[in-house]
Amino acid sequence: MIVHRRAPRVWVFAVEDGAVQLCWRGLRPGVLEIAVQGRVAPAALALAEPDSAGSDGDGPHRCDAGAATIDGLPAGQLLQIRVTGTSVSSPLELGVRTLASLPGAELTRVATLSDLHIGTQSFGHNGGIVDPEDHDRPHPARCTEAALGEAAAWGAQRIVVKGDLTNAGLPHQWRDYAALVGASPIPVDAMAGNHDCGAYGGLGSLAPSDAASAFDLSLALPMLVRDLPGVRLVMADSTIARHNRGTVAPVLDDIVDAAADAPRDGGVLVLLHHQLQPHRWPEGWPVGVGHDESIQFLDRLGAAHPHALVSSGHTHRNRRWGRAGVVITQVGSTKDYPGVWAGYRVHEGGIAQTVHRVERTDCVGWTDHSRTAAFGLWEHVSPGRLDARCFNVAWHGAGN
Repeated sequence: MIVHRRAPRVWVFAVEDGAVQLCWRGLRPGVLEIAVQGRVAPAALALAEPDSAGSDGDGPHRCDAGAATIDGLPAGQLLQIRVTGTSVSSPLELGVRTLASLPGAELTRVATLSDLHIGTQSFGHNGGIVDPEDHDRPHPARCTEAALGEAAAWGAQRIVVKGDLTNAGLPHQWRDYAALVGASPIPVDAMAGNHDCGAYGGLGSLAPSDAASAFDLSLALPMLVRDLPGVRLVMADSTIARHNRGTVAPVLDDIVDAAADAPRDGGVLVLLHHQLQPHRWPEGWPVGVGHDESIQFLDRLGAAHPHALVSSGHTHRNRRWGRAGVVITQVGSTKDYPGVWAGYRVHEGGIAQTVHRVERTDCVGWTDHSRTAAFGLWEHVSPGRLDARCFNVAWHGAGN
């Protein structure tokens, strides 16, 4: 099991080639001043009392938990971040290395969300964790709306939601999901997850194909391919109706054919709901695509294209591994700790993944609260390693 050590009061959650995302918890109201080796002007953040921050994300950052991105940094350098101000009792020093610049020009940006669970009101075993604050809208809707907006502001030209769009596939949950993505400033594609396919809503649930027709949704039924500059997106349905586990068998040949036909000077990004299992025994619940099936799939995908990356959701955890030249990641849920979305920067010479925490103040307070799931272990199990969340993949022969 991969365990994330307990974080200090302020810590680095994400890195890019020119930016760092900082998170904090348990600071007192006041001012948080951030300076990076004198290379950028210090940033000052006002941290308000927990009940004084607005719910629209425009007010001061909350002092109980928060996140902010510092940009304008040099690429590929080890930097020292100094945190001072009245919100901390003594100065903090953080070391971090930004991602290196990928070879060639940037071509496009894609973002992914996952495990929205629109319709739920709680988290954890038997729904034991509920939002301690009084909000007009449930946390899944707030976090989804915020992540869509933050991904668009980051520069994403397309967004993909990797399953569990709803909590039980009920018609009103599909309607709420459709309203959220319909308000997105950029196009949104998606695939169904196990929660969307009748396992939890019973006879009252609406099949993903019927929901797509009723609410004009772009879903992989069972597969959807988008060609963007420098990358082919291959989105596939890995669900088994009324089951938690997944499979790629029904779409395996189609995925491999789509990868084989993609240009060799770019990449292929395969997006699934269920995780590919690197070991015979799963890393806790929930199970994904079985180990033997996953290995066979990756061997065929690696043979079909030299620049393939597969990313999934389902586990609500952040992980990374590799097989047959393919990079495989899991990206955590948008609506519970740590509350994330992933950005993919595509260059002529490679692709970079960066997993960002949702920063909006009415979201980060809830997502940080939800870390207490699994008797407090969720805080340590879910985030994964920094280099599993944020990394470069250079295409073969394109340099480092």
